[in-house]
Amino acid sequence: MRDLTARLREIVKRERAAAGAAGDAAPIRELTFEPDAGSLDGRTLAAAASYLGGTLCDDGACLVIDRVWAGDRSHGRRRIESCVPDESAPVRLLDPRTAAYADWPRRVIFFDIETTGLSGGAGTLAFLVGCAWFEGGSLRVRQFFVAGPSGEPAMLRRLAEVFDDASLLVTYNGRSFDVPLMETRWAFHRSPAPTDDLPHFDMLPPARRLWSRREQEGSCSLSSLERSVIGFHRLADVPGFEIPARYFHFLRTTDARSIDGVLEHNRHDLVSLAVVMSHALWLVQEGPDACREPAERLALGRIYEAAGEMVRAEQAFDAAAATGDWDLRQHALARLAVLLRRAGRHPDAAAAWQGVLDAAPHRRVGLNPLERRAAEALAIHHEHRARSLPDAKHYATLLDPSADVQHRLTRIDRKIASAGNTKGDPWAAPLLDQ
Repeated sequence: MRDLTARLREIVKRERAAAGAAGDAAPIRELTFEPDAGSLDGRTLAAAASYLGGTLCDDGACLVIDRVWAGDRSHGRRRIESCVPDESAPVRLLDPRTAAYADWPRRVIFFDIETTGLSGGAGTLAFLVGCAWFEGGSLRVRQFFVAGPSGEPAMLRRLAEVFDDASLLVTYNGRSFDVPLMETRWAFHRSPAPTDDLPHFDMLPPARRLWSRREQEGSCSLSSLERSVIGFHRLADVPGFEIPARYFHFLRTTDARSIDGVLEHNRHDLVSLAVVMSHALWLVQEGPDACREPAERLALGRIYEAAGEMVRAEQAFDAAAATGDWDLRQHALARLAVLLRRAGRHPDAAAAWQGVLDAAPHRRVGLNPLERRAAEALAIHHEHRARSLPDAKHYATLLDPSADVQHRLTRIDRKIASAGNTKGDPWAAPLLDQ
C-alpha cells in the first residue's frame, strides 16, 4: 500500500507519454476527480451541520462532529472511566507486535469508518470517519462526515492531524479493511498515509480467540460482542447494510435526518470498541477467576500458552475443565495434557488424557477426534513409560483399525509374550521395536 502513490504516478506518466506520441493535445485527466458539491451550497451545509450538531470545515464540504462520554457514564456493565488504557495492561498477550511500543497508552486512537460499499477499490468512499480517545477519564468521539465528494481532501487532512499525535491505532477488522481503504484514499490524493509508521492493534483476532465459542455460529461481530460480553444493547440502530443507501439519499435530498442514525451507529461502534478492548485486557490481566464462563477460561489458557506463560495457562485449562459441558471439558483437558507432556510431566498428562475419555457421554458409538488422540497418547504412555502392557493394549484396541494400529497391537502382543517367558522381572526382556 505504501507504493501505491508511486504506481499511480507511473500510470499518469504513461498516459501522458502515450498521448504525446499520438499527437493528442487533449489534457490527460487526473486520477482523482473532485466534483462540485452540487446542491450542497454553503447555506445547505451550514443547516446540515447545525442539525447534526457539528461544525463545517472552512476548506471543504466536511463536517466535524464532537461528542464526549463522561467518565461516570456506563456503557453496558462498564464505566467509561474504568476503560482508560494503562501501561500495566497486558496488550502484548493479545498482540505480541505491541511489545515493542512501551508508550502505547499515551494516546490510543479508536478508529472506525462507514463507507459507500464493502467491496473496496477506487470507487469506495469513506464518507464517515470516526475517532475516539480518552481525555482524562472521559472519552471524546470525533467524527468527520464528508457531505459531498469535494469534502474528502479536507477530511483526510483533519484525520491526518489526529493520527499524527497517536501512539496506538485500535480498530475492529481495520487491518483488513479500514486502514487499507484509507491508505488508498490518501494515495489517490497524492498524500502520504499517516498510518505508515503508526502502531496498529486490531481487536478482531483477539476477540475471536476469546469469545468465538460462545457466539452463535462463531460470529464475533462487534455488535454481537457488545451484547453478550459487555451487556450493551442498542435501540433503533441502523443496520449496516442500510448505511450506504442513507448516504446516497442524503446526497440526493440534503436531508440530514437520513444520516443522523448513521452517526449514532458509528459512535456506538467506537465506544463499544474501547470498552471491549478494555474488558479483554482486564480478563487477561486478572486470569480465569475473572471469567464468567468456562469457554472464556479455555480461551485465556490458549492465550497464555501462546505467550509462553505456562503456569497461568495450566491454571486456566484446569479451571475450564471444571464444567458440565463435556465437549468444552474435553477440549480443556486435551490442551492441558499437551501442555503437561511438553513440560515432561507424563503421569499428569496421562491423567488429563484419561479425563478426556471419561468426559465422553455415555451410549455413544465410536470416538471423536479428541478421544482418538487421547487413546493413542495413553497407549503410548502405558507401553513406553508406565510399562503396563495390558493397559497399552486396551487403549490401542479403542482406536479405529488401521495398519499403524495393527502394528502397535502386534508389537504389544510380542512384548507380552516375551515378558511371560522371562523369569524374574518381566521387564528384563528387551522392548522390541519401540
